[in-house]
Amino acid sequence: MSVTALHPPPADLRSLFRRPTASTWVITSAAADDADPVGFTAISVVSVSLDPPLVSFNVAKTSSSLVTLARSRRAALHLLASHQDVVAARFAADRTRRFVEDGTWGWQDGLPRLHDVNARLVTTLTDLVDAGDSFVAIARVHTTSVASPAQHTLLHHAGRFAAPHQIGA
Repeated sequence: MSVTALHPPPADLRSLFRRPTASTWVITSAAADDADPVGFTAISVVSVSLDPPLVSFNVAKTSSSLVTLARSRRAALHLLASHQDVVAARFAADRTRRFVEDGTWGWQDGLPRLHDVNARLVTTLTDLVDAGDSFVAIARVHTTSVASPAQHTLLHHAGRFAAPHQIGA
């Protein structure tokens, strides 16, 4: 087996990991002394442990949200509903346009809260693990709120956000 087979170039990994379908989340945070909220779209949220309740997510070292996350050690994780593709795209784009005053968000627990999501987890970061061009954030879940009735979750597949019925279309 060749070394290149064991260590494919990043472009090959990007292509490979576009194939699985993943849930779409928006991670938000704010520092106690900073009125400016931060946030980004993530498809890397994973349950790590039930006892204690831990989740993980990736944050790029170049992320405009990283300094605030590292300083505040708090984050709200929002599982987007299938109709929130515009929200997902907005938090994946220009950071100066993520928190526009359009009624899609407000404040709760000292953190930005997106409205009409399937679930919201309020967490405290317990660790930021160096992982190449990213950090893996490990976060302890303190509170959860789940929409009732639950809506379909917004998915990410093949580089785009879609409702479940749109995958493979």
